[in-house]
Order: sequence, then structure tokens, then C-alpha cells
Amino acid sequence: MSDRANELRRQRDLLRENLAWIEREIAAEEGRAGSPPPPLSAPALAPLPMGAPADDRDAESILAEYRTPAMSMASKTRMGCIVYFAVAMVLFVGAMLAYYFHVKASRGH
Repeated sequence: MSDRANELRRQRDLLRENLAWIEREIAAEEGRAGSPPPPLSAPALAPLPMGAPADDRDAESILAEYRTPAMSMASKTRMGCIVYFAVAMVLFVGAMLAYYFHVKASRGH
């Protein structure tokens, strides 16, 4: 197996542990601390063999919530560039006007 696959599995297991901790904290806050979800056991943390069904569907549904379409990202980037350019032009014109009026005032006109 590749190092990347092992790292991804390790990250997935860490996320599962984190979700279990969040569930326990929510249960404690709601006063239902009598039946918190059990902590992950050692076999659950072991890497899954290739071809074994995993809970990737759950991970994919979670990731799908936070994905943004590529076009949306491109249009946001383009709009950001246009806004930065417009602000830079306003600052440049303002600096040129300030310089003009400063020079005009210093010459006594």
C-alpha cells in the first residue's frame, strides 16, 4: 500500500475519534451522559484491507457539504482581482490628486 493511502486512513481514523468525542460532549451537555457512544476499539483503528467496504459514503456526504463548484471558485477569484485593481486605481488617482494639489499650493497658485 502507498504511504498516501496509509496517511489518508490514519486521518480518517482520527476524524472518527474526534466525532466520537464530540458525540460524548453533546450527550454530556444534554444531560444524557448515561449512554455515551463507546470509544473506538483497536480493530476499528486498524487499516482496512484493500477492497473492504468502508464508511467512505459517510465521509463523502460530509465532504460534499463543504465542496464548492470549480466555476464558483474561479468567478470569485476573478471578482477579487477586479476589486483589488479598482481599489488600487482609486488609491493611485487619489495620490496623484494629492500630489497635484500639494504642488499647486506650494507654488502659490
